[in-house]
Amino acid sequence: MSNAAKHRRTAFFLLAGAVFALMLLFNCLTPYIADDFTFAYAFDTGLRLTSLPQLIQGLAYHYMEWTGRVVVKFFAQGFTMLPKIVFNLCNAAAYLGLGLVIYRLAMGRRSGRYDLAAFVLIEASLWEISPAFGQTNLWMCGSCNYLWATLGCLAFLLPWRYYLQKTFASGRGMAAGMAVAGLFAGWLSENTSAGLLVCLVLCVAFLLWQKQKVPAWMLTGLAGALAGFAILIAAPGNYNRANDFVDTSSFLTKYAVRFFNCLNMLWDNALPLLLAFAALYLLLWLQKPGRAALAWPVILLLGGLGANFAMILSPFYYDRSSHGVFSLLTAACAACLVQLDGAQWKKLVAVAAACVSVVCVFDLFAAGYDIASYWMMYRTREDLIVAEAAETGGAAITTYGIEPYTRWCGAYGLPDIRESGEDSIGLARSKWYGVADLTADEVHTYPFPGHTNAAYEAGLETDSTEASESAAG
Repeated sequence: MSNAAKHRRTAFFLLAGAVFALMLLFNCLTPYIADDFTFAYAFDTGLRLTSLPQLIQGLAYHYMEWTGRVVVKFFAQGFTMLPKIVFNLCNAAAYLGLGLVIYRLAMGRRSGRYDLAAFVLIEASLWEISPAFGQTNLWMCGSCNYLWATLGCLAFLLPWRYYLQKTFASGRGMAAGMAVAGLFAGWLSENTSAGLLVCLVLCVAFLLWQKQKVPAWMLTGLAGALAGFAILIAAPGNYNRANDFVDTSSFLTKYAVRFFNCLNMLWDNALPLLLAFAALYLLLWLQKPGRAALAWPVILLLGGLGANFAMILSPFYYDRSSHGVFSLLTAACAACLVQLDGAQWKKLVAVAAACVSVVCVFDLFAAGYDIASYWMMYRTREDLIVAEAAETGGAAITTYGIEPYTRWCGAYGLPDIRESGEDSIGLARSKWYGVADLTADEVHTYPFPGHTNAAYEAGLETDSTEASESAAG
């Protein structure tokens, strides 16, 4: 290995280590939030989770009454039985793992394994594009539902990427293993697993179009993924919840609105990725590579679009549900990028990576301040709640809510302690602290120059009103 290659490898590992360290720090600064309290208790009995049989029994109840997404919720609930540091370490590894899986989906088995610029741009996309970064990568419940689901689906795609690049021999063991892996991959997430299925079908279709033999493991993997997806969608709990959402608009209006919700998600957040893909794919096409090299980025793109527009079938499209969508679109762009040949292109990509890194560093400081400030206020409030609960013997407590500023904070956009504690999260939080009721009569925040939120604006309005009254007096 040349000295230049050794330097690239060292820089690559240093960047990967820095990503893991930062995510570990941010996870350690993210406390239990919202549904984390609910998930600490068995869904069927409401008792604190303490054993694996109790967890599985509760998930079976959850499947029948609420949702089919029980694979990821196994982890979301399981982590509540362990010290938080266990989740922090696993989740930081999962975030780094997602970036590395996207990198391998792009690179395949190409030479030049340590393409630092490509890895920088992949990590920058994961950091900058998501409209709900904290909810999907730091919040424990959200991470298990979205980050872990995306990681599972994209990791399952790796053998397909390798085979389309260069065929390889396989046996019955791989066919059986891919069937099992496919079952779980299809069972992970309604829209991300749907995007995965789009990719799998297109891979098989491409091989048939090329008049190539489709290996047995691909067929068993696809069958397993379809079976897992069917189990996910067929959960009685899905239809119980659907009955709670009554939409009286006409069929055409309902689905037109949902279509534009999906379209707006792309326009508002993924436009940089879509524009980058258009430019990179044109450049790749002009180099006239092989059919497989041109097909793979399109497969990933269509998988991402499939995951996005699958949300037409849902009455709501939460920002956090776009995690798998943008990860697949990132992989599609990276798959074009790493195939561009020529020293000039490599230099241009390096320049782009350097410029994007500057933006990421600025946002990193903002995110770090927001996450750390929220954690400090949260700890202060928690100490007050625990002290008051001990002093009053578990009587009802009225405290304050906390509002963060940026999408990188895990609590951003999620319900905190509210005026009423009668919802499921409020009841679980009261149980967690051992009090009769836990409510908030005001919302606090912290100063953040250059940023604002509703609580801060309310504070400014109060200050200015009081100042005016004082001056008038």
